[in-house]
Amino acid sequence: MNMKKSLPLLFLVVIVAALAWYFSSDRSPLSTSVKANTNFEIKDTSEIGKIFIVDLNGRSINLKRQENESWTVNGKYTAREDAVQTLLKTFKNIYVQRPVPKEAQGEVNKVMAGASKKVEIYNREGEWLKTWYVGHATMDKKGTYMLLETPEYGKATEPFIMDMKGFIGMLNTRFFTDEDEWRSVGIVRYPNMNIEKLEVDYPSHPEQSFKVELGGGNSIFLYNGEGERVANYDTLLLKDYLLNYKVVSFENYRTGLSEFQTDSVMNTSPYQIITITDPNKKTTINVWPKKAPPDQMEMDNETPAVVDRERVYVATQEGQLALAQRFMYDKFRAPLQAFTE
Repeated sequence: MNMKKSLPLLFLVVIVAALAWYFSSDRSPLSTSVKANTNFEIKDTSEIGKIFIVDLNGRSINLKRQENESWTVNGKYTAREDAVQTLLKTFKNIYVQRPVPKEAQGEVNKVMAGASKKVEIYNREGEWLKTWYVGHATMDKKGTYMLLETPEYGKATEPFIMDMKGFIGMLNTRFFTDEDEWRSVGIVRYPNMNIEKLEVDYPSHPEQSFKVELGGGNSIFLYNGEGERVANYDTLLLKDYLLNYKVVSFENYRTGLSEFQTDSVMNTSPYQIITITDPNKKTTINVWPKKAPPDQMEMDNETPAVVDRERVYVATQEGQLALAQRFMYDKFRAPLQAFTE
């Protein structure tokens, strides 16, 4: 082949190869932009040590991982394990469903500027990993608008519609900023029944009160409300009753009561006071009846209910009133006579 004729062809091949390398290389502005905008996921969520969520109203949630792998909320309460795990799964399984069309990006960014949440993610050493700006859901409720910011590339200008592997729906509802919703509703948990003492008091009916002491193994002693040891009682029935205390929890902290109404409830005598002592701590649970909602009826479906058949008010020594399922707390209402007659 003539050398002069082959030079232009060779030159063209070199140019094409160079362009291909340029646009496929991580060093190219195009791929850098895409990587900066879409690198949302965190493959190893075990490295996450802190999650900070803030909304545009200034409400914020600070979740911190503890040495025992539990999480706290705002440095005050134990966090709901299910809610934290939901976030970690979201960080791990997030992916870009599709880009936002160029002509729609301005409007999406405008809406996000007025209605998004900022989610900062840090490692266990407190170093910032990345920030998600979580916006609104798509019209079909099957995607969520998000924007990314990272230490390497700064804050992106292009939003994306994000989704999660194995899930169909909105992701923005996972990033709530209500402290009470993040608080763990667990009160006590004794899977191995390492309880030393249980006291159940009925202030209005002291003759029904009792105390149980567990000495290890099959050693179990029952006392009446005055502290006198009961000689004859049904041991098996008492042990079955104690199994109810393996897990005790609230339903939630949203009582719907005003501050005045809350104080009114807590200043009245509870119908039951439960005190649980284990080798490390003592937990007191106060239980009050709840007024029935206007439309609730008794079992005959004719008589208006006076006391709520579904829920009770409960508080621990922390002092905050909460709602609890009555079907759970009715299991604790056994009087002394249930074991002796």
